[in-house]
Amino acid sequence: MFHDRAIARRRFTEAEAEAEAEANAEANASATAEVAAHAADTARAAVTRAPRRRLAAAVTAVLAVTAGTALTAAPATAVATTAAPTAAVATTAAPAKARDGVISIPRTSRIVGAGQSGFLSADILTGQQKTVFRWTNTATGVTTDLPDRYNGYHVGGSDTVATRENATSRYALHDMSSPGSSPKFIEQTDSRLLWRGIVGRTLAFSSWDEATQKGQLRLIGEGNQVGSDRQVTGLPADFRFQTMEPVSTTQMLVRYFVGGPGTKSSHLAVVDLATASVIEHRELGKAPSDVDAAASGNRLAWVVGTPVGGYELKYADRGGNGSTPAVTLANLGNAGDAHVSLLGDWVAYAPLPYAQNYTSPSERFAFNAVNVVDKTTVKLLDHATSAVSTPDGALLVRGGTLARGEGIYRIALGTNGAPSATLIASTGESTALTLVGKDVPQVAELDKNGGAATLSWTLSRYNAKGSVTLRHVRTGQSKQFTFDFNTPHGTGAVTFRWDGLLPNAQGYGALAPGGDYTWELDATPLNGIGPSLKESGTFKVVRATNMHDYTDNGSPDLLARDASGVLWRDDTVKTPLSSDTYSAERVRIGGGWQVFNQLEAVGDIAGGAAADLVARDASGVLWLYEGKGDGNFAARTKIGGGWGGYSRLTGGSDLDGDGRSDLLATDTAGTLWFYKSTGNASTPFAARVKLGGGWGIYNQLTAVGNITASAAGDLLARDTSGVLWLYEGKGDGNFATRTKIGGGWGAFTHLVGVGDANRDGRGDLYAVGPGGSKLYAGTGDAATPFKPPVTSSVYSDLDAAGFNTVF
Repeated sequence: MFHDRAIARRRFTEAEAEAEAEANAEANASATAEVAAHAADTARAAVTRAPRRRLAAAVTAVLAVTAGTALTAAPATAVATTAAPTAAVATTAAPAKARDGVISIPRTSRIVGAGQSGFLSADILTGQQKTVFRWTNTATGVTTDLPDRYNGYHVGGSDTVATRENATSRYALHDMSSPGSSPKFIEQTDSRLLWRGIVGRTLAFSSWDEATQKGQLRLIGEGNQVGSDRQVTGLPADFRFQTMEPVSTTQMLVRYFVGGPGTKSSHLAVVDLATASVIEHRELGKAPSDVDAAASGNRLAWVVGTPVGGYELKYADRGGNGSTPAVTLANLGNAGDAHVSLLGDWVAYAPLPYAQNYTSPSERFAFNAVNVVDKTTVKLLDHATSAVSTPDGALLVRGGTLARGEGIYRIALGTNGAPSATLIASTGESTALTLVGKDVPQVAELDKNGGAATLSWTLSRYNAKGSVTLRHVRTGQSKQFTFDFNTPHGTGAVTFRWDGLLPNAQGYGALAPGGDYTWELDATPLNGIGPSLKESGTFKVVRATNMHDYTDNGSPDLLARDASGVLWRDDTVKTPLSSDTYSAERVRIGGGWQVFNQLEAVGDIAGGAAADLVARDASGVLWLYEGKGDGNFAARTKIGGGWGGYSRLTGGSDLDGDGRSDLLATDTAGTLWFYKSTGNASTPFAARVKLGGGWGIYNQLTAVGNITASAAGDLLARDTSGVLWLYEGKGDGNFATRTKIGGGWGAFTHLVGVGDANRDGRGDLYAVGPGGSKLYAGTGDAATPFKPPVTSSVYSDLDAAGFNTVF
């Protein structure tokens, strides 16, 4: 079940917090702690109600005057002051006209009231816990930001906007037909009076005395003449004020209740300002909720009911002092927050205002008008937050339509007698869900950001759900993120910190390959207003070069040949959340590799898209297999013959600092030879250079890249007793004097320098033997180049037994 009222209340908890804080601050300036406490309670209640009232009634951030003791005499003198005036204008925006002559206005949450020259609007800035009030002149298109006031602003059917000056008992009346003119002031020093609003240029105050159970309504006008402060007559002694709004500049509608729990009944009263008396009264019956009502020159309309029994929209003709029959126009269900307005023979209403904040769809979001004569119903807007009457008898409504967007609409009767809506001021926002901003990097350098990237999209509303899909164009690999902003407040930002992984065919997370990507955003408004949103775009991922990377995803790939001659590739992965450097998938590259007696991963020697490998056949011919960057290799090309005289080949270290991997070879005599790579696939190596003899004592040579932060790539050599030695590259193709790493390495059949496997920025070593595989993480320190080994799941003991070559 959709709890309309519960959500409506929850939406404004931040406004309540703001009200409480401001009320306490204002109350601290008052005479007693008791007055301060009462001010905070009153303000909190006022703000809770304000967002769901028609905003021609009180729109106030906080009310800091209080009602305490019953008044027995006129308590205040209204004074026209000549003190230095306060400016009405905080900021004035230059006239801005949108298309088709529609005024452009800043974002606004609701409309507060209307005068002859313009309208007052308000925007709740929940993040800043404040409300900004603005006056827009409809003739010039100029919008004026009003100064920040604790009590906000009221307007009552004219161009006069009123506010209470901060920390004073002075009320300023600004003529907004001339925003720069000096305001007039009314002094009201009695803290027992609570300011309720304005009609024309007359302020309304109420009081309630808990001890005597008596209430009053007072009207205080401009000037110091006798009778400027008057008590309204015709109200019961136990009158308790609820809401008020202007009917015209000479009348106002007051809603109040009498009685306590179980006997509480709701009433409407039309008050004549000239006589300060009730000229019409209607009892509505039991109504535990503060619901809405409206009045025109000839009719009253109101909402009545309970959350349990449901609510109804009713109207009655004026006259007869409440004796005219009440007619039910609509069953509102549980929509007790409905706004009600009158327009000729039509009653306009929004059953569920603030629909843009809801998280479930409803047919009752629309702003409709029903004819009291023939019960014809017209849909005017897709949603509305507030509506006020204008001096010429029309309505101004803050709302939106899918066709015209968000703003202020004028509702007036056409020549056919039916109401229609015209957009007069636009906020520039769409009523439909839209993408209003995005922060997606054009290039995501994942290896520079811990393997992650933050991508963000900003929706026009936060109450939406959907998904974002990232897709690698070449492989079709994709990852989807979902979101569901089922919350009463939010920014509308869909932000994801992508971990840099994409699921492979087996569903395991593999490092995302570099290259072109697309993003696709699909979002659905939770309130059901408007269609689903679909947007897309592109970005690129780049990866740091890795000497053992054949899939362009930055992670090392291990190659292994089984006894039948099939070559396999394992794409290794290490994430911040994984303790193991694991294989994302094992892929079969192909068969027939048993014809080679030496296979070696040599890094990128051909200047292509990825790392390469070389293979020597039984006749001594060396072949080049260029990596394609997708995990596969191009057709082999012949490097040349005569390589059968070498007992060991190893590659992958840049030995001369030119940025390309080079090749080392030892012949049967124990001489070590250096083959500088050229970066040219047709002739990948320059003429060999002799480095020296004595290398026949080693049964394993492994180029490991630059693991010691020295001048160039390094070399590991294991002797026949199982001791491992480090040869640091000097940068000229030669090596420094060897240093001993340690013994016990004879237990491994294969030592593979894979580059950075654990993604800490340093080169690492895989060691594979009968017991499985271990990862030796590099330290970058020549004295102790590796950390203690960690068992790796890439190769188990069964894998190791099944593979005769791992490289």
